[in-house]
Amino acid sequence: MYTKILVPIDGSDNSIRTLRHGLFLSSKLGSKLTVLNVLEIPPVVYVQSQKMVDSVINALEKESKEVFERVDVELGNYGISYEPILVKEHHGASIIIEYADQHDVEVIIIGSRGNGKIKTAIMGSVAHNVFHHTKKPM
Repeated sequence: MYTKILVPIDGSDNSIRTLRHGLFLSSKLGSKLTVLNVLEIPPVVYVQSQKMVDSVINALEKESKEVFERVDVELGNYGISYEPILVKEHHGASIIIEYADQHDVEVIIIGSRGNGKIKTAIMGSVAHNVFHHTKKPM
């Protein structure tokens, strides 16, 4: 049915539950599983110094490393492998859609709520944007 599954995660509890669903499907279908974490770099116009930019990026990279460590723990229950993808960008939804299109992903498994509480209130959720702008099943 699905040979390529994409699971974008942000480390939130909801995205880990979503990951478990992707792991289950991948293990049952023998699908290739890709786990995508978008390290959303804040626009530089809001930051006053390069030192502060570097500090923020270092903190985000540490957070992404912890996200993939959680993925590794979850994998232990399923005995499968996955392809970890870390992308440093400004817009998570467009990266997810672009990755899925470029790599012929057949289904995107994404949680409806993640870590972006303030941004969600202002711009809408990443999942909402992916849902409305992709042709892939979710």
